Amino acid sequence: MSNKPFCWTPPRSQKAAQSVRWSDWLRRSEHLAGGIQRRLQCEATEVEVIRESWQSLDDEALDAQLTRLRIALRLERQGIDRLRRLRIEALAAVSVAAQRTLERLPYRAQVLAALAMHEGMVVQMAPGEGKTLAVAMVAVLRGWRGLPCHIITSNDYLAQRDVELMRPMFERCGVRAAAAVHGLSPEQLRAAYETDIVYATSKQLLADHLFDQIALGGAMHSGRRRIRELKPDGKNVRSRGLHTAIVDEADSVLIDEANTPLIISAPESNKLLIQAVLAARDLVEQLLPQRDYRVDPQFRDITFTDEGHERIEEMVHSLPAIWQAPQRRDDLIRQALSARDLFLRDRHYIVRDGEIQILDEHTGRVMPGRSWSYGLHQAIEAREGVKITSPSKTLARMGFQEFFCQYHHLSGASGTLQGVRSEMWQTYGLLTFVVPPRLPSQLQVVSPQHFADSHSKWQAIVATVERLHRQRVPVLVGTRRLSDSEMLERLLAERGLACHVLNAKQHAREAEIVAAAGQLGRITVATNMAGRGTDILVASEVADTGGLHVLMVEPHDSIRVDWQLFGRAGRQGQNGHAQAFVALDDDLLGRYLPFWLAPVRGLLSRSQHWRGQLISILIGLAQRNAQRSAFQQRRLLQQREQQIRKQLAFSKDAAG
Repeated sequence: MSNKPFCWTPPRSQKAAQSVRWSDWLRRSEHLAGGIQRRLQCEATEVEVIRESWQSLDDEALDAQLTRLRIALRLERQGIDRLRRLRIEALAAVSVAAQRTLERLPYRAQVLAALAMHEGMVVQMAPGEGKTLAVAMVAVLRGWRGLPCHIITSNDYLAQRDVELMRPMFERCGVRAAAAVHGLSPEQLRAAYETDIVYATSKQLLADHLFDQIALGGAMHSGRRRIRELKPDGKNVRSRGLHTAIVDEADSVLIDEANTPLIISAPESNKLLIQAVLAARDLVEQLLPQRDYRVDPQFRDITFTDEGHERIEEMVHSLPAIWQAPQRRDDLIRQALSARDLFLRDRHYIVRDGEIQILDEHTGRVMPGRSWSYGLHQAIEAREGVKITSPSKTLARMGFQEFFCQYHHLSGASGTLQGVRSEMWQTYGLLTFVVPPRLPSQLQVVSPQHFADSHSKWQAIVATVERLHRQRVPVLVGTRRLSDSEMLERLLAERGLACHVLNAKQHAREAEIVAAAGQLGRITVATNMAGRGTDILVASEVADTGGLHVLMVEPHDSIRVDWQLFGRAGRQGQNGHAQAFVALDDDLLGRYLPFWLAPVRGLLSRSQHWRGQLISILIGLAQRNAQRSAFQQRRLLQQREQQIRKQLAFSKDAAG
């Protein structure tokens, strides 16, 4: 085998990615996968050999090696073979530094993952294999180059936790790290971005990038940027630009959470809109579904019937005159109906301190400072009877896919990349590298339990939790909605069972609740475990009870998210059990199955014959439809953002 590494540079734009034909990519990926795996295994062996010889070095000699490698890697113009050797030596030195500062010697799986991410791949690692340390090792090598290195986490808590967790290793390796999180002042954010390694969420990074665009008047080219920064208002720039991004939980950040653009807006007083929102709230109370309008829950779309249009014509006089034009009034009433029928309290938002606070549907967390656009936020405020805020005008916007494609070097890691390899390539030009697990999985996934309706399902869930609790087995119950977690808490309390609830209302105790979920007899109810980050510490005596038991009360839109929950049990070779509970009236089946399958669901609800097998087939079909719909939504969003960008560029050129 040739010693020369695979020198492939991934395309950083949709147009470039599409320039490689799909058939060519399949042929190339099949041909290269085995070669890349063998080469990286050989390089990992070299890292381990050098690391073993350097473990006997005293601190002064190790620091000298780290300094030598930091200076060498900062020099860009070096041959491929020389760079390969430097990378291997650097990972060996950083591994020894991690052992001495963190008391953790990186496993072979972590070394393999670091090698792959350094080459610009997205890595699939088994749950509990140590993505945090692998990502930090790559960040050290990238930080040594002196160019901005961003590590993208799922939430602010993980960003702050990982910085503090890895700080001893970073300091030993001569790099500075900080967390850029919500709530910091502009001065504090600028100080954070001055460091070599920045931990932040994708929302924070994109928001700061857009703020810089506003401050620089759109001059994002490096030369124009430096000229702008010389001006007095150029001091308002927060970040140092985009170069390297390493994404933790890559499938969640790059795929699942990339469905909506980020918009920077400013409040703009509009008393007429507030009057119209209140009038529309009262008007829609006279409209009935199916008779006057139809709802498409899959796309959150509302269409009016002919009878509905006639009824609206009769009531339009209750709206302010400027809102009586057909297009404006239809949009206004559609938002009022969406606020009533589509956006649900404790599922899409919560009311806290007299304010509407949006919930992230993927993580179950509150998104402070975020609001819906086009009057929807005001419509929901009117529906909930809280103070109506002023609508906002858009100052800057960008889709997450376009944002990530602007990085020169993009890589990441996740435990669940099944089914998204093609989209990772098509959208970001990222090859997927699967790291062999260090220990074989001991997780036992029990066959799902199927029920005709939700009432029967909840009774079975409570009975199962009670049975496991009597056996002193720790139980983690995963729900999709905040309201479900609160309902389950009440049902368990009626049986005399105390549980610990983790949702958007108890986020302050997140790390404490998750870490203790593996204790004997513990019952934990959590909303959306994706991106929680904190490991569940399973007590040693729990192994005798079969390990942690995970119960999923409802399938998610993606089987990957199901496995994110299941992967909380059976980590690092430990015992664990997982089981799903499914009812025919679950949200997934109602939203994503074709209408012509409704009679099949009705038949299954009345008969148990073949119910289990057929429901499993229906779930698989619904999840495939959900993923296809989400992919189409992301593609449409990307095309729309590109169209908006062209229109804005044309307007700017014309104005100039």
